[in-house]
Amino acid sequence: MRKMPRSLRFYVAASTLYAAAVFLAVQYIYTIELAGSGLVVARRDTGDVLASIQLVSFVVWLGISLIAAVIMHRLASALAGARSAERQKDDELGAIFGLSAAIAGPLDLEQIGAYFVTAARNALPPALRYGIIGAFAFRTVATGGPDAGVLGGATYSTAALPALIRTRVIDHHNPLVLADTHANAEPWTKVAQEMPQVAKARSFAALPLVSRERLVGVLLLESAKPGVLTPDNVQVPVIMGQYVAGSIHSALSVKEAEARAEREALLNRIAQRARASLDPDDILRGTVAELARILGVSRAIVAVGESEDDLSVAFEWDAPGVAPIGRSAGSIPIAKLAGRLGRTVAVNDIREDRRFAQAENADGSVQRGIAVAATPIRVGGQLAGALALSQIDHVREWTADDVRLIEGVAQELRVAITAAEAFEQQRRAVGELERLNRAKSDFVSIVSHEFRTPLTGIQGFSEMMSEEELTPEEMREYAGDINKDARRLNRMINEMLDLDKMESGRMQLHREPVDVNAVVTETADRIRPNAPSHPIRLTLDPAVGDIQGDRDKLTQVMTNLMNNAVKYSPSGGEIVVATRAEGDAVHVLVRDHGMGIPKEALGSIFERYGRVESPATRHIQGTGLGLPIVRQIVQLHGGTVWAESTVGEGSVFHVNLPRGEARTTPGALAAS
Repeated sequence: MRKMPRSLRFYVAASTLYAAAVFLAVQYIYTIELAGSGLVVARRDTGDVLASIQLVSFVVWLGISLIAAVIMHRLASALAGARSAERQKDDELGAIFGLSAAIAGPLDLEQIGAYFVTAARNALPPALRYGIIGAFAFRTVATGGPDAGVLGGATYSTAALPALIRTRVIDHHNPLVLADTHANAEPWTKVAQEMPQVAKARSFAALPLVSRERLVGVLLLESAKPGVLTPDNVQVPVIMGQYVAGSIHSALSVKEAEARAEREALLNRIAQRARASLDPDDILRGTVAELARILGVSRAIVAVGESEDDLSVAFEWDAPGVAPIGRSAGSIPIAKLAGRLGRTVAVNDIREDRRFAQAENADGSVQRGIAVAATPIRVGGQLAGALALSQIDHVREWTADDVRLIEGVAQELRVAITAAEAFEQQRRAVGELERLNRAKSDFVSIVSHEFRTPLTGIQGFSEMMSEEELTPEEMREYAGDINKDARRLNRMINEMLDLDKMESGRMQLHREPVDVNAVVTETADRIRPNAPSHPIRLTLDPAVGDIQGDRDKLTQVMTNLMNNAVKYSPSGGEIVVATRAEGDAVHVLVRDHGMGIPKEALGSIFERYGRVESPATRHIQGTGLGLPIVRQIVQLHGGTVWAESTVGEGSVFHVNLPRGEARTTPGALAAS
């Protein structure tokens, strides 16, 4: 049986006591009046009838009193309810007006959320839990109610929100109200799975916060009791949400204006830096790091390459605590995709994009990021690189402003890289002009020195022959000296002409099977008579055999190297020439025990006129063309040449020649 309200029991008890007291008082007065009037009921039957009438009267009177008590209770309850509703309305209106007044000025999202929570405490039921999700990156702005921390501290992606909320609230801006989630088990099960924070709610509502037709957030309401949230009793949260939406819209507008100003300032700084610096590394360090900090990403990479398959890391910026992938890393999938498509690509969650599944599985050791974006960098209509950014710790929804900023920075990087490349080309051209100028000066110096010596001898001997009386023996001697100087001049001229032909690609090789050991032996036999203080020891590998090459040019190589060893060993000493077979190549080395070459000059001795100038070499004759000719001939044969040296101990020159199509013939040449 239903228990009566305590207030109703009070009214019934009071009414009963009041009715009994009034009835007894009336009966008492009535009896006294009867006695006083002399009317006495003598007979017993008459008294019984009167008693019955009095009992019936009492019951009727008591019933009337109870009815009156119930009516009064209902009137009192209605009055109390009206007063409570009025107070609640006053509280709600006060909270709404207070909220509207509090958030009228310029505020940030956290301040707006704090004012909403304060107002909600006075306007919403205490058992209700609520939270505001701002559309700016869909992060939780404020929470309130019991266990409000469950909704706090979360950042959502549009794609990660439950489909029911995303479709109804986000896309169509319609409220979603579920008075009893158990009664709507099928849709609620999916919501609970996709958003575990609200899984225990029995009554749930998601209200869109819309201002000027723009969704600026979502107000979530939930209760552990069913029926607390219905379409009728969410009107107050809806009204409060309208004020909050307007304030959030203003805050977002200010924030977006500040972000646009910051982006414009960034692009201006990048443009100024690009014009102030022509060093690509300096430009990348300044601009890419600043872009990464403004966007709040984990990593920013600039990859360079002429095609998407050639893209490699040229510069990398990483946030504190983020491990770099390094320049030795393989391809960057997002940069490769942007280069192939020729446009900006932004992916909120790379794990859910099938285009990257294969790349991630193939190189799982390198964490490319969860949210990634990249845009190609083109120079002259051709792919030159890509700018890629990644968020490695959480999903991120790239906004249109983010994409515009990334593309703007890439555009400035393109201009900067183009300017830097033009400057580098100009610098190389200036360097080449300086090199040619030095070569011209060296040529004039060498010609004036090296050509003058034989010309002086030719002129002197010819004058003596024409002006003096000479014996036939003296004539033959002077003619021999003139011939020797003429051959020297002819050799120097031929060297210059040969080097010009080889450097211009006009030199043709007459390839044939050549026995390297035989060439070395013949060259050494020709040089020995002219170098008596330089014994030449040969160490020849019989397995060397033949190579496919130009015999005359290879003889010239051996002659220049051995003459060079003799020339720069003025104190004499043994010269060792060795050959050995190394797989599909032949290795020849020439070792002397001369003055040696400084380490810093080893790279220039193979350049035209690249002589080592020092007091010790000043008296040594030479045009500085011998070693450049050696390098050109060896390179024409597909080989390499290099030198090792220690000052004061001597030098070793190495020549590596491929066998080509030559047949390897075992032979034995005695070392001499």
